[in-house]
Order: sequence, then structure tokens, then C-alpha cells
Amino acid sequence: MVDLRPRELDPVDPSRRDFVVRCCQGASGALVFTGLRGLAFPSLSTPHSRNTVSSDGDFHLHPHYRAQTPLDSTLLKTQAGLDNFVTEKYHDQIAAILAKWSSGLLRSPQDVQEFEKALASDFSASSLRPIESRLLRSGPSLEIRKNKFTPQIALGKEAFLQELRSALSPFSKIVTAELEVTAIDVASIGAALLTPSAPRAPNRLKTSVRYDL
Repeated sequence: MVDLRPRELDPVDPSRRDFVVRCCQGASGALVFTGLRGLAFPSLSTPHSRNTVSSDGDFHLHPHYRAQTPLDSTLLKTQAGLDNFVTEKYHDQIAAILAKWSSGLLRSPQDVQEFEKALASDFSASSLRPIESRLLRSGPSLEIRKNKFTPQIALGKEAFLQELRSALSPFSKIVTAELEVTAIDVASIGAALLTPSAPRAPNRLKTSVRYDL
């Protein structure tokens, strides 16, 4: 005969509770360690492994890094312009000049000293003033215009710098000044100048520069 009447619950026995907790800790520890041996550290069970477990139970991992190959040292010696893509060398030189222009504009819209240093004495350019400006969109914080400039080359170095300062004068601060070389035309350069061993540099490069201010 089974007594189905509910029994009054006794207070938890501290010794029994400690026993259950210790059993759970031991089981979870065994599961974690087995998982590490089989999944995370497959070489842990090998006799020649350098991974060790100290007497205090801490696991010490000794990683093995990939050995350096002969190709790695060769790649370090490759420089732009030493192959058939000789224009990469001139791209890097022009990009360094454009980076100085950008830094100057970020300091102050009127800081055009780096522009002046880079321009040759016989520099010539077209005017920065548009001959036509058409409003495409107008809003409280954004105005979009399509400007058209004259293709006529009429400005020397000093006149160009003066117009550049005038064009930048409405800005109190420039937060973005990105200038990037998007194309280099070497069609007019002789074939001998395109070889890696050519000692002479081209006398003219036609480049396209995109700028965002």
C-alpha cells in the first residue's frame, strides 16, 4: 500500500546540498575539459605537444607561428615603378603633393602655401571663375549648382593663386579636403621610358585629379 498523502517538507540538509553542488561542479568541469581536448586544442593529447598543464591547473599554450618564406623577403623589396607599371611611381609622388594640399586646406581655407610650392614658375591654368552657373537644387542646408568653366588657358601662377584664395574665401573652415589621382596618361611618352631599367623620367604626364571640398 502506497501512501499518497503529501508529506511535510523538511528543511534542506546542508550536507546533502554541498554534496549535490560538488557533484555538479565536477561534472561540468569534466565536460569542459573534454571539450577543450577534443575541439579547441586537438594537439593537447599528443605526446610531443608543447602545450602543458601546470600543477596548479593553469593551461599554458605555446603557439607555433608560420615560418617566413623566401617570397616574403622578396615582396618587401618591390617598389612602385620597378615593373612595367612605371606610372605607379609618379602616382605616389603626385599623391604626396596632394596630401600636403589637403592638410593645408584643413588647417585654413586660405593656407595655399603648399600649392605655391608645387606650381612651376611657368605654370598656366584656366580661370576658377565659372562662366555659367545653373541652380539645380536649393534647400535650407544644401544648394546644388552645375558650373561651367572656360577651357582657355589664361592664368599664370600668381593670378591662379589669387583666384584660388578668392574661391576659398567664403569658407570659414573646411572639414573635408580629398584629392585623388584618377588617371595618368602616358601615351606621349616614348616606349623606352616605360621599361623598368629606363634611367630617364618622362618630361610630361597628363593626370586627372578628383577633389571633394
